[in-house]
Amino acid sequence: MIDKDFTPEERKATLGLAGVFSLRMLGLFLVLPVLSIYASEFPGATSFLVGLAIGAYGLTQAFFQIPYGLWSDKYGRIPILILSTIIFFLGSGLAAYASFEHDIYWLIAGRFLQGMGAVSSVVIALIADLTREEVRTRAMATIGASIGMAFAFGMVLGPFIASHFGLGGVFVFTAILALISLPYIIWGIPRPKVIVHHDDAEFTGSYLGEVLRDKNLLKMDFGMFTLHMGLTAVFTAAPLILKQFIPVDKLWIVYLVMFLVGLTLMVPSTIIAEKKGLIKEVKIMGILILIISFGMFMTFENHFVPAVISIIVYFTGFMMLEPIMPSLMSRYAKPHMKGTASGVFNTSQFLGAFVGGAVGGYLLQYGFKPVFIFLGIITFIWLLTVLTMEMPKKAEKKA
Repeated sequence: MIDKDFTPEERKATLGLAGVFSLRMLGLFLVLPVLSIYASEFPGATSFLVGLAIGAYGLTQAFFQIPYGLWSDKYGRIPILILSTIIFFLGSGLAAYASFEHDIYWLIAGRFLQGMGAVSSVVIALIADLTREEVRTRAMATIGASIGMAFAFGMVLGPFIASHFGLGGVFVFTAILALISLPYIIWGIPRPKVIVHHDDAEFTGSYLGEVLRDKNLLKMDFGMFTLHMGLTAVFTAAPLILKQFIPVDKLWIVYLVMFLVGLTLMVPSTIIAEKKGLIKEVKIMGILILIISFGMFMTFENHFVPAVISIIVYFTGFMMLEPIMPSLMSRYAKPHMKGTASGVFNTSQFLGAFVGGAVGGYLLQYGFKPVFIFLGIITFIWLLTVLTMEMPKKAEKKA
């Protein structure tokens, strides 16, 4: 996505910030496939507390990402980026300590602190400062691609590290990733000559009312909330299902196959959605696949191979939806309100992650089926909202 239209300075800034962001997100994704397995064995740990530990970062990330962006306008991008990285490092260290001590409450506190290290809004603002408008969309797409790679590596590396060093080892590795990025943030990232608030990339409070009155944007926010609620709820329950049949040190194989199948189908589905103008049809298909996977989980929770197929089917639906959701959201938003619409959209994503962990963990005390029944109902409601949406016209896509 970095092509000849980028200046050397823009290329350096985009790749560097993509690296910083991907390391941060890798730190969060590493624990997703293994946290419920290890934390459920802590003394006094209930399924609700385990789910809360999984989703906790989403609540503080949702709360702080917009303020961080506004503070970076006032105090500078780099200082806020340094501050958030230090907070994330401390949160990872606290979570590591809690894991070695088998303390579920300190683990939850560490996860909340990790979320306070939210960095996305500052990175986006800094990218906007350091790139011209004509290449900014491609720079943002590069950031998005880096998150996808972090997710893939996290799914595979998390179980591998945990099987050798335990859950505490995963959080230690996460803290190391934050430390690795800190010197580059301090000395390597170019400083913008002027800090300017970019309406097309940053949250602007005066536009909030109009964004919240837009029915299509609200439906997109609900969809992103539901998608990431499902992700954390599934990875609260699914690792415990797989644990019945396969040791933790072999889980990475399941997740690798899951990711490869999802990625293989994501590419053509995204091309069909974007190039053939079938984005609504692809979106509906992805949601239907999610609903089917929830039914499969309920049916095959006690059978190894069908359970593996269930998680592969789920992730295929997720991968079909994840890349087209931000793209579609930006088409509904008016050009000057894209930053505000994106801020609300991302906040919905993080809140969904929190609710998915908390509600998924609470329902898990009654067994696996209630988790997937709940997800199936909410996802079906999402499907109904999509069926009533008007797709943006082609002329609006260029806006």
